[in-house]
Amino acid sequence: MGGIDLTLPGDGVRLAATRWAGTGSPVVLLHGLASQRRFWNLVAARLAGLPILALDQRGHGDSERPEGPYDVSSVAADLATAMDALGWSRAVVVGHSWGGAVASTFAVDHPERTLALVAIDGGFSSPPAGTDRAATRKRLEPPRFALPPEELEAMLSSRSPAGGWSEELAAAVLPIFEVGDDGLARARLPFDTHMAVLDGLLDYDATSVLPRVHCPTWLVSCESVDPDDEWTTLKAKALASLTGSVAHPRFLRWAGAVHDVPLQWPDLVAGLIRAAVVDAARAGGDGGLHA
Repeated sequence: MGGIDLTLPGDGVRLAATRWAGTGSPVVLLHGLASQRRFWNLVAARLAGLPILALDQRGHGDSERPEGPYDVSSVAADLATAMDALGWSRAVVVGHSWGGAVASTFAVDHPERTLALVAIDGGFSSPPAGTDRAATRKRLEPPRFALPPEELEAMLSSRSPAGGWSEELAAAVLPIFEVGDDGLARARLPFDTHMAVLDGLLDYDATSVLPRVHCPTWLVSCESVDPDDEWTTLKAKALASLTGSVAHPRFLRWAGAVHDVPLQWPDLVAGLIRAAVVDAARAGGDGGLHA
């Protein structure tokens, strides 16, 4: 069954969303920085039967783009308000990349509403102490480009996960971009908004947030098969630093997974989410809650 697009209230902002009907514990899907809710299309299709909500988080996709704030607690508050509008008291909250930080913060700010936390390649690491913030911001600036739409799609196709470019992938990825009056495609998220969200992410401290999460906590690190890869080493250290401090840890390291693993291995990600739903029920969550 296809999802239904709708508009939901956030905390002083209107949010675009897609909802899939089902029974059992609701699942919320939160995208990463500069992405949008369609990113989850491939995973949502494989979660048929569960009640699912995918949000365009504030500033992203079809949601309103306020001047601020964009700290992770404010973004997490949007989800609480949206759940109220749906009549959902609790949910399994899943976040990818920046969405992992938002999901983790939601689990701390709204513990009674979080059945389980799933953070996929995000939310479990923070810049090390002493990091030059200005240099980090500069390094993480988004690329600025304006391309004919066919060139953009050719570029995306050349970088698509194993299995190749498809209509399914295009529908999940192309809404990240928009075509202007000049006929050129650009990133949909404005540069200044992107940097405001990035500042909120740089303020996030995983080592102080995750030890305060008291539900089953699934942390997934997507890693290169090259043991000398810098990012793989950093993420492995981040997970190791949390050992013993997370109340109900389920730590996973997926070798060969790219950062956008919901596009690369949607069956695996969907299976993980289903496992988290079952895990939450066994831990005392309301596995019989209906959407």
